Amino acid sequence: MNDVCRSRAGLAPALWLCVCTWGVVVAPASAVAGGSLTPYAAEDIEHNSNIFDVQSTVPIPGYPSAALGDTYFETRAGVDGIYTLDHQQFFGTAEFRRFDYDKFTDLDHNEYLFDGGLKYKIDQIIDGTIEYRHEQRMVQFQDLTDATYLIVETENTANASLNVTFTPEWRLESRLRDHELDAPRSDVPQLSLHEDSIHEGLRYLGVSDLSAGVDVEYLQGQYRHDPLALDPYYHQTSEYLAANYLVSGLTSFNGALGYTSRTDPTNSGTTGAGSGVTGNIGYQHALTGKTTVNLGLRRALSTYLTTGGSEIDTTASVGVAFQATYKIRVRASYDYTNSKFPDTPIGIESPERTDHFQTANLDASYQVLHWLSIRPYLRYQTRHSNIPIDSFNSNVVGIELLAKKPVPNQ
Repeated sequence: MNDVCRSRAGLAPALWLCVCTWGVVVAPASAVAGGSLTPYAAEDIEHNSNIFDVQSTVPIPGYPSAALGDTYFETRAGVDGIYTLDHQQFFGTAEFRRFDYDKFTDLDHNEYLFDGGLKYKIDQIIDGTIEYRHEQRMVQFQDLTDATYLIVETENTANASLNVTFTPEWRLESRLRDHELDAPRSDVPQLSLHEDSIHEGLRYLGVSDLSAGVDVEYLQGQYRHDPLALDPYYHQTSEYLAANYLVSGLTSFNGALGYTSRTDPTNSGTTGAGSGVTGNIGYQHALTGKTTVNLGLRRALSTYLTTGGSEIDTTASVGVAFQATYKIRVRASYDYTNSKFPDTPIGIESPERTDHFQTANLDASYQVLHWLSIRPYLRYQTRHSNIPIDSFNSNVVGIELLAKKPVPNQ
């Protein structure tokens, strides 16, 4: 990408996008034989009626009479890379983001992302992926409690998978994951989380268009934070029956059903409180050559970083995508999530907290040129909680300009 994209000082968002777009247009889409480098740049202009995801009665420090809404600019510039050598494929993404707020300028910040790895294959028997991801980003206010200031977190994730097809009908899938998240909170300024997990799966491939089998996962994690607090740790095991099925190329089904058990030796009063039936069901169907419907149902036990504990989320989702022409695509979706939060070692929330969170999205993208698209979007969010301070609703309206050349054929 052109060197001028490395500095944004003194540039208004619109000018910044024009400069980076010029870098995308003149940059070569393919740099080396067998691979490609694809630079891109984007500008989002978004208005959020409730920037801090708080109740409308919550005062904002420094803005005692101000409304909760604000408009901000999000600028992204990055490059995707792919290089293929025989049956091995190296891939990577590097991205920089800049956020500028109109009113709440204390929220202005930078973010960045690096993601890279290798997809490997040995004959027709062994394949897998090695990947590392590093990202710095703002903590979303919906994950905080009554916070109205910028908090930045850093996440590092390493994944390695090894799949062995030892007969035409049977396949063994193994995956290791190491996850580190440094995410300070107002009352725990040095809060971090470290998780390791191992996942084993056995698949039967003897039926056409059907893959079915069992999955087992073991995960262990530990919170680390300031010297005055505990360092709670936990163990989690999951067992699933899983299946994927493709019908006539127009309909697909995937699902997993099992049980997850979580124990927390440092918080014996709620040991095993997060255990229960977990799994997911996904269904996709092409109604016509232009319209696709997606349905989903998911129940998962997840880590809730803010209180050093867990949460059980049950989510139902529906989505519709309509490809009106080769240049115009419209999408709509709705998600409903019921969340329960058991008592936690370092938490200040009620042990009986229950949330009902709803999100509705609508967007339409138009490919103006082969390298330039425009996407207006709308989003509505509402959360009702039995802890009143955790309830909120917000409306978001925005538009995205994306400059990115199509990836050339390999």
